[in-house]
Amino acid sequence: MLRKTYWYSLGWVYLIVTYPMLWVVRFYGRVGKIDKKNYLADKMSSRICRVLFYLSGSKITINGLENVPKEGAVIFVSNHQGHFDGLVIHGFIDKPKGFVSIVEASKAPVISTWMREMDSVFMDRKDIRQSLACINQAIELLKKGHSMVVFPEGKLSASAVPNEFNRGWLKLVTRSGVPIVPISIDGTYKAFGKNGEWVKPAHVKCMVSKPIYIGDIKKADENAFVSNLRLNIMSHVSGSGFEIVNQSEAIEDNPLESLN
Repeated sequence: MLRKTYWYSLGWVYLIVTYPMLWVVRFYGRVGKIDKKNYLADKMSSRICRVLFYLSGSKITINGLENVPKEGAVIFVSNHQGHFDGLVIHGFIDKPKGFVSIVEASKAPVISTWMREMDSVFMDRKDIRQSLACINQAIELLKKGHSMVVFPEGKLSASAVPNEFNRGWLKLVTRSGVPIVPISIDGTYKAFGKNGEWVKPAHVKCMVSKPIYIGDIKKADENAFVSNLRLNIMSHVSGSGFEIVNQSEAIEDNPLESLN
């Protein structure tokens, strides 16, 4: 209970103290200084993510950062254990990015405002037309060189065991031509309750795997690709049921190879 009170209290203080930076970001946007606006939005929002993560008392081990391409947009595809997943991906992977998120996230005070300035999109899964518009918006952002984050599970697993991966997000890949960077997150569900009811210190591990360049993929191959990508991601997550036991059992970095 004390940890929860500490996290929420100091977290809100930090969000309020840094709120004037949002005014600066918006000012740059209004006067057409888009590069400055994007740079400041990325740096400030990633710093906020790190602060909120560390306020929980958690620590992080992250491997594979060298696998993130320095140039060009990518689609970060990650499992979704908990609410801290976004803090980890945006706070500790140094590449400007937005999120393909659910519309409920757009109602989060302050945080959602930063997400909008990061060029995130919010999908209403009950509204097909709105969802398609969001997908098209994300595709245009990718084509312009802005990376995006996708959680194919579509909802929190709140455990080490993942939900099934949806395949609707593949349109972002096939229509933008950008590579996929798989991310495996292990332990965020131990740090923050599914409904925010508790906050606990946890050791979170994050693995960034090699980029996957797929180009066009046949409709008939989509399910197999997504299934293999899920195995690839979850092979680095302890307790998932898919983790690598030894090197001989390692899954290929490119899930497409199993389709050849």
